[in-house]
Amino acid sequence: MKTRSPRSRRLRTAAGALAVMLPLGMTLAAEPADATTLATTGTTVAVHADGSYTIDTAGPNYHFAGSVGTQVSNVRQSAGTDSVGAYREVDFGYTAGGVGRGSGIRAYDNVPAVLFTTTYRQAGANADPFPALSAKPALPHNETFANNCFAPQQFDAAGDPGFSPYLAFDATGAGYLLSAASDFSTAVTKYDASGSLTSGISVGVSTLPAGFTHRTILAFGTGISNVYHTWGRALTGLSGKHLAASDATNTLAKLGYWTDNGSTYYYKPDQNLGYQGTLRAVRADWQAKGAPMGNLQLDSWFYPKGPNADWADNADGEYRYEADSTLFPNGLGAFQQSVGVPLITHARWIDPASPYHQQYQMSGNVITDPAFWQDRMSYLKSSGVDMYEQDWLCTHAQPAFNLTDRDAFLGGMASAAAANGLDIQYCMPLPKDILQSTLYNAVTNSRVSDDRFDRSKWDHFLYTSQLAGAVGVWPWADVAMSTETQNLLLQNLSAGPVGVGDAVGDENVDNLHKVAEADGTIVKPDTPIVPDSATYVRDASGEGNAMVATTGSRHGTMSAGYVFAYQRPNFTPKPDHIYQAEDATLAGPIVASDNLGHTGTGYADYQHDSGDYVQWNVTVPTTGTYTLLFRYANGGTTTRPLAVSLDGTGSATPAFATTGGWSDWSVQPVVITLSAGQHTVRATATGSSGPNIDYLGVSAGTVTPSATTDTAFRPADLGVTGQAYVYDYFAGTGKVVDGSSAHTITVDSNGAYYQVVPVGRSGIAFLGDAGKFVSLGQQRIRSLSDDGAVHATVAFATGDSPVILHGYSPTPVSATAVGGGADNVSYDAGSHLFSVRITRGGGSTTSVTLTRR
Repeated sequence: MKTRSPRSRRLRTAAGALAVMLPLGMTLAAEPADATTLATTGTTVAVHADGSYTIDTAGPNYHFAGSVGTQVSNVRQSAGTDSVGAYREVDFGYTAGGVGRGSGIRAYDNVPAVLFTTTYRQAGANADPFPALSAKPALPHNETFANNCFAPQQFDAAGDPGFSPYLAFDATGAGYLLSAASDFSTAVTKYDASGSLTSGISVGVSTLPAGFTHRTILAFGTGISNVYHTWGRALTGLSGKHLAASDATNTLAKLGYWTDNGSTYYYKPDQNLGYQGTLRAVRADWQAKGAPMGNLQLDSWFYPKGPNADWADNADGEYRYEADSTLFPNGLGAFQQSVGVPLITHARWIDPASPYHQQYQMSGNVITDPAFWQDRMSYLKSSGVDMYEQDWLCTHAQPAFNLTDRDAFLGGMASAAAANGLDIQYCMPLPKDILQSTLYNAVTNSRVSDDRFDRSKWDHFLYTSQLAGAVGVWPWADVAMSTETQNLLLQNLSAGPVGVGDAVGDENVDNLHKVAEADGTIVKPDTPIVPDSATYVRDASGEGNAMVATTGSRHGTMSAGYVFAYQRPNFTPKPDHIYQAEDATLAGPIVASDNLGHTGTGYADYQHDSGDYVQWNVTVPTTGTYTLLFRYANGGTTTRPLAVSLDGTGSATPAFATTGGWSDWSVQPVVITLSAGQHTVRATATGSSGPNIDYLGVSAGTVTPSATTDTAFRPADLGVTGQAYVYDYFAGTGKVVDGSSAHTITVDSNGAYYQVVPVGRSGIAFLGDAGKFVSLGQQRIRSLSDDGAVHATVAFATGDSPVILHGYSPTPVSATAVGGGADNVSYDAGSHLFSVRITRGGGSTTSVTLTRR
């Protein structure tokens, strides 16, 4: 595609093309109806008289095309500026299904995004969605988020994207992303009967009212995180959402203690102390040990539930949304004052027995009445609550499915929260809930993985953090224990909330101090940690031996990166040949697809304890040793052995150990000898039913899972160009590397953590606070520069101990300080690592200068 002036556009007719200039803000008269073309920086849009339209982009070079299926009229061009940026737009009218429509395509001058808009001028049937893209780039992979709890991510899933954004990408990480830009509760992306990719309203809504307008956003670019960022900023700009800073609220800024599912005291207080006494004991223990607690979460146990208004009823909905009087006889506010930290309070759905059914307007089992939300948010605020957590959004907390009720439910909640100075966390969200959060400033964070954060949740957490972070919602991993270093580290790298749920006396105070300052302030990266583009490509290609996820801190022109990488448990190389379970002979098992992460169109789900089997016909070219590789998931609590037989004789009985969840897949190898030709392989349940089987892989030779794997990242992709210093946090060692080259690392399933910093003009690589996971986070290092000497401003919270700064230098360093002290300078001539102790003076910051001696 030829480069064009950013202010030029071309007006084409049947006879040729005419270049014209259109100043921003000017509207042209209706163009002749042959064809109308506009061009911005990198994007060209054409609308033809027959209703067809094209979008062509540069960087990457993509071509999209579609049609409204009928002649268009009153084609007009305009230019202007909206909350996304300066744009140029072509609008047109037409009739579809007997209903007058007005549609438009808006291309932005300096943002690689296109906005589609369609308006129904009369009420009519929900039909003929716009856009309908019959031509789009043929990219090898796509990513969507399933319409399930916590919006789990999936690659190359069969069927429609549905309520999810649709990302398509290639082996370089270039791609495009299409999603609704309005009507999130009912909008779907799907393929029509002709195979066109469409964006419109779900068929669950039969008619659309006069004046109804639907918008769709298309973003494109290089680097998957960049595409998500462009898309998310366009979406939040159009919705008018103010993007909360990562420390904008108490929940985001301060380390917390949580009592939700998976924590020590979830529905299980100390019987001798009761709930108030138990939580006061936790608070006192933290204070005695100098552990920095900044907030306290009360889960669903704190309010009465079910027909008997019983706090201990863990199966039913809210009877009343207020602190249970048997647990809190003096009220919630009195308890909050006794613990001395702000509260976070959980909420469910409304129980059928609740008197709220007679008091307030409802839809389904949630309340849509603004009076309720104002009353309850006011109650929470007066009780010392800072954040409201709405749970069960994917299941029980559902209004009727229509154009208005989910907006009334979530909008009423958000409006009242904002009016009372509370923020909101979404829990168990669907993808559409995360998109809908763009409408509400009060929604600042969201859960992105299942209950009780642990090793089995890491992939889900990292991928869905990309979705949440893109739309300005900080990810929350869920509760872990402070003794679990990697889980706590990943919480910290999310840049969202951090919370633990240890028993009294069990907390690891050293780990808590690696996360937060003495007053509980979390030292964070600038953005949520997410998989890098190479990981997306490997995982989508079925070659995901390792996860590499990255985030960073930026100080002026200097960037630092943080890399968390790990091997997938029991990883084996992609088999030489794959035989899908859904294509095999099934005697008892059924084909299912509801659990995510499978390949093909589904997996085999064993139905009975014994006798069910899956049988494959496999062919090998030569006689020899082969490895059968059963890809499976076992979300149970015990092994589920299968009897594996060959050609109806003999059998091995591999264990098929638990994998942590039904969407967590592993590989069970069985080594056998096969003669050349065709064979049958049967896997039969032997008394414990069976795992879910995704496929049988066959590879030549002996294949066994490796304890480690090699992977790589490039410092330049983290913003660290030139020479970079890569510091292995857990090993305490590092090396200088070329930032433009791939740096190879060896990782195991427990995870490795690297801090990547530039070697500055001084020759020093400044690593920041040696006592923090996020060593260069803005909360600790307020400013950083290197003009031949390193200049850093170190921030101290009330009660902070001296800070140990460290880094790499070819020679020993000298340190001076203003507003505090710098002493105890040490240098290791073997590793070239230095450290210096920084003390505060009378203020909250100390300015430090480091030079080489």
